[in-house]
Amino acid sequence: MMESEKDPKRIALLLLKATALTDEQVFRELDAPKYTSVDYVRMACHIILKCHRCGTCCTTGDPIRLLPEDAALLAKHLKIPIDKALKKYTIPDPDRPGVLDFKHILPCKFYDAGAKGCKIYELRPWSCRIFPFLGIYGSENQVKVNESCPGSVETMKILTEVVEEARKGQLDSAAVDPEEVRAAKKDLKSILDSI
Repeated sequence: MMESEKDPKRIALLLLKATALTDEQVFRELDAPKYTSVDYVRMACHIILKCHRCGTCCTTGDPIRLLPEDAALLAKHLKIPIDKALKKYTIPDPDRPGVLDFKHILPCKFYDAGAKGCKIYELRPWSCRIFPFLGIYGSENQVKVNESCPGSVETMKILTEVVEEARKGQLDSAAVDPEEVRAAKKDLKSILDSI
């Protein structure tokens, strides 16, 4: 991904377009995404986040949750059968049916302290992907920032500033083109999926 795609001003403009109309107003397909405005703010945050490599997320996260597809990717990456990966690395989450937790964490066994990074970053679990902007997409009415993560605090400050700046130059919302809104929503999701 090119850095220009992650430019905060560009992302702020996409965010303003993406949140001008609801998903229901622009996606008619049955299998279309159903994200809230807050979800798009989270996406924008993740896109412009510059990790400080402090390791807080990898050394304090408990539990580190995995979806079944996360476990399948881990097994494939480690070149072991899924049942062996499940037995070796996971336990059922006691609070959420169908969700797994990593075993023996704090710090995460895939955290490389010397490199200050994740050994499985490209296939890190869903819960790691949403950190430090906490919550489950679509289920909350605000973005929660993990104050112990310097990158997230910085990101929210930057995003707030560039959104306010972009709002000043934005045209009347009555002139919103649903196709532009749809494209902005897809662009944000596509950029997020590529990082």
